[in-house]
Amino acid sequence: MEEHFKLLYNIGYKRFFNKDEILFFEGENPKKLFILLNGKVRIYKSIQPIKDIAPREKTLHYITSPSFLAEMPSLLKQPFPASAICTEDCEVLEISLEAFQKQCTENPHFCQQLIASLCQKIRILETLIMESHLSLKDKLMSFLQENTQNLNTLTQREIAKHLNTSPESLSRTIRELKTQGRIETKKGKIILK
Repeated sequence: MEEHFKLLYNIGYKRFFNKDEILFFEGENPKKLFILLNGKVRIYKSIQPIKDIAPREKTLHYITSPSFLAEMPSLLKQPFPASAICTEDCEVLEISLEAFQKQCTENPHFCQQLIASLCQKIRILETLIMESHLSLKDKLMSFLQENTQNLNTLTQREIAKHLNTSPESLSRTIRELKTQGRIETKKGKIILK
């Protein structure tokens, strides 16, 4: 896939974004196509507050490089359905939509890569739909099993953010799993048994 991104260097330009910098906001109309060359981006939706509660964010997915970003709304010329923020310093290739469409018509192999990227996004959506029916305990266990290598670096607050839950709800679930003997904690880090 990276070799196809190289084809786009001639029709786009690189930009650098700092950690916590916004790439685009939910509701904005796309003017360019974004390709994440280096770094990691969090895709999230803003959730309307209930009465006096402050607005919240629901993380939909983390995208790592190299990857297209929001290609569907860009190609359909529809507003972004979610916002994107850099979770670390990022390098992004920005391409005008007209130049990108021309590249697609001239290079069928590139079109196949774009379709593959869209299929990956569909898989992400399927996972989100499936996870919406799981309990927090099941979501946490699934997350822990998928991220065993990173558990010694992840804080419980970061895990709560990944799971779109409050730190308090996560703490209760951790206590329950510890009582069941499925996990243990050491210096605030979770260890799978």
